[in-house]
Amino acid sequence: MRWLYLTYVVYWSAFLIALLLTAAGHPPIRPEAVAQAVNETSSLPYEQRFAQAAADFAIVAALSYPALLYAATVYGAATAAAAAALGAAQALLHAAVYHVALLFMEEAARWHPLAQKLGKRRRVEWGRYILWVAASISLAGVLSL
Repeated sequence: MRWLYLTYVVYWSAFLIALLLTAAGHPPIRPEAVAQAVNETSSLPYEQRFAQAAADFAIVAALSYPALLYAATVYGAATAAAAAALGAAQALLHAAVYHVALLFMEEAARWHPLAQKLGKRRRVEWGRYILWVAASISLAGVLSL
């Protein structure tokens, strides 16, 4: 559970830093680019949106905690850019979706075989790892609708 809390701390820290940089006139992600990306993404076919979402989950499933913390940082900056480009309501929606996605990613990272070995488990529980990877890919499919 402490990794999930750390993930959320990284997410909100990245959000606040990106928001402060945007307010200072130096946005890490241009708000115009976010608005354009939202418009372009919504016109993509489902398969392409699913592939993009599944790639994020697959990278975290393969690389465990380092990729999870990187994803939390990127998602936090993306939420700040969405707030600047689309308003607070869209930013709250992005934050809610990213929190659920980060929860699934954290579970997949926790049951990663290397994380289990480093956590001194007696044996690797492949079933839980595969379950969370499959659940993450399923979530990517739902989020891509």
